[in-house]
Amino acid sequence: MQDKQEHYLISDKTQQELIDHTKVLLMEEHGIVQCGLANCREQFSVFRKQPQQHMLLCTVQGKGWLDSQGSRWILEPGSVMIVPAGTENAFGIEEDGWQLAWLFLDPSIQWPVLDTQSITYAFTPAADVMYAVIQTLLRSLALPIDLSGAVMAHAIQQIILMLHNTQATNLPHQHLRLKRVFDRAQRQLHKAWDVKQLAALYPCSEPHLHRLCQQYLGRSPMAQLTRMRMEYAGRLLRSSQWSVQQIGEIVGYPTPANFSTRFKAWSGVTPRAFRQQHSRSDG
Repeated sequence: MQDKQEHYLISDKTQQELIDHTKVLLMEEHGIVQCGLANCREQFSVFRKQPQQHMLLCTVQGKGWLDSQGSRWILEPGSVMIVPAGTENAFGIEEDGWQLAWLFLDPSIQWPVLDTQSITYAFTPAADVMYAVIQTLLRSLALPIDLSGAVMAHAIQQIILMLHNTQATNLPHQHLRLKRVFDRAQRQLHKAWDVKQLAALYPCSEPHLHRLCQQYLGRSPMAQLTRMRMEYAGRLLRSSQWSVQQIGEIVGYPTPANFSTRFKAWSGVTPRAFRQQHSRSDG
C-alpha cells in the first residue's frame, strides 16, 4: 500500500449518509468528528494513507474487509473494527449488501475505553444499536429545530454510551453468529422458517447448524424456533388484547387449532386458559 494514493471507488448503487460536527455542534463537544451509514453495493473500496482521526467500522449486514500493516480482517455482522489515527488502511466490500455504521473520533481526546494505539477487532451486540442510533441522529435533521436539537442530544448521548460498551462479548464467535440467526428469525416469527433457510442465515450446512444448536442451545434449530414463538405468544397473551387467532398468526401459526395444540404442549394449558390465569394473577 506504500505506493498507493488515497482513493475512493464507490459504485452508483452504494447509498451513504453522513453528518459532521459542523451540522451538529454537540458532536464536536464529545469528540465525534463525523459519523454515518453506508449500504455498499457492487464496488466499494477506500484507501487512506494518513488518516487524521480514529475510525470505527460497525458491520451489521453482509461482509467487508480491511487491510492494514500486512494483515487482512473480514468484517462480519456484529463486528467492530477500531483503526487508530495515522494508521494506513484500505477497506471495502466483501459481500454485496455490506451495511455498516462508521464514526471518526478526535484523536486529541482521551478515549480510555477504546484501544487507540493499535488496530482492534471485536464482536459485540453494540454494532446493531450503533447503526440504529446514528440513523436516528441523521433522521432528526428533518425535524423542527427545537425537537431536532432535543432528539440529537439524546442520540449523541446514546452514541457515547455505545462507545463505552464496544468491548468484545464473552460469547464464542460461533455462538454469537448463531444468536444473530435467531435474532433475525425473531423479527419474522410469522414466516414459515425451515432449517435450510435458518442455515442460510449463518451461513452453514443444515447438519452443521443442527450441531451448533445442540452445542450452544441444547436443542435443535426448529425446537429453538418453536420455543421463541411460544415465549413471544405468551408475552402477547399477557400484555395485549389481540385475539388468540391474531397472536397465532403473528408467531407463525395461521391455523388456530394448530397454534392451540402447540401452545398447550409448551405451556400445559391452552392459549385462552393461559390468558385467563395470568389475567387473574396480574390483577
